[in-house]
Amino acid sequence: MNTSFLSLQLKLSETERNIYQPAELFNQMRYSPDEYIGELISPYGDKGLSIENGKIICNESKKTIPQSEHVINMKSSATENDQEWMKLNEQFLNYHKSLTAYTLINSMPGINYIAEYSGLAELKNVKVVDVGGGTGHCLCTMFNAPETIDYYLLDPNLRKLHDQFIRLFPKLSKLKMKHLLAHAEFLPLKNDLADVVLSMSAIDHYADYKKFISEAYRILKPGGLLVICSHLDRPKVQRSQYTPLHKKLFSDTLFERLARFFYYRKYAVGMDDHTNHFEDTSEIIKSLKNAGFKIITDHTYSDNFIIKVVK
Repeated sequence: MNTSFLSLQLKLSETERNIYQPAELFNQMRYSPDEYIGELISPYGDKGLSIENGKIICNESKKTIPQSEHVINMKSSATENDQEWMKLNEQFLNYHKSLTAYTLINSMPGINYIAEYSGLAELKNVKVVDVGGGTGHCLCTMFNAPETIDYYLLDPNLRKLHDQFIRLFPKLSKLKMKHLLAHAEFLPLKNDLADVVLSMSAIDHYADYKKFISEAYRILKPGGLLVICSHLDRPKVQRSQYTPLHKKLFSDTLFERLARFFYYRKYAVGMDDHTNHFEDTSEIIKSLKNAGFKIITDHTYSDNFIIKVVK
């Protein structure tokens, strides 16, 4: 009997949740680094990593790799010195903190669509690397049998699980994941390791998406899949979810819009925190082909796209 799981569910069941209430955050269930250190490469040398006296050491440079609460910090990208990227990233994090249960529930049909259309939902017994995976919720929102998925969460930011995800997907408080702080431009994993690389609503936040594509190709096994999903930038009046101002003022979502507006003002959330803007998928497809991928799916729908390719 998992007593920690039971106590968390009991706590949540005894607490009513207001739709605009800020999220309560919880740590992901994480593997200890010594359980998968052999699958990693070092940003500071080619001779791999080892664990000495509880510390992760680069075998070549003898540099210590930081870790805290089973999260390994493998960030080594020049992105950290890119002031414009850092500014946009901070705006993105502030936006992320503003997400409410209203946003989550309205986003789930889109996630379900991606999971089914891409075929991710039916995958079992595969190693998945989720690049820019944020909280790691994709482990349970994308896969019908998450307990069979060997899941890596890679993101440059440490973002914990919102309680609303745990309420809807209780397995997120039971299943372990491998958690690394890393940029998309350097994936600290060995060659030919992954069955699937996933980029969900993330490619438009990468500093250099072409480097990410190259890295994804390197770490995928032959026959491995790369799935990229995100939104397209189109003029506001052409977007499928565009609502004229007069309809916003008299809609059932007025209070949600007001709550979001005041949050944005308080925390200086930018109107555009994206580093890349895609009007269509042509440039991404071109980069994928140049990297050696074979295109399986290039699907555009509403204001979004799903690209699925194979190595």
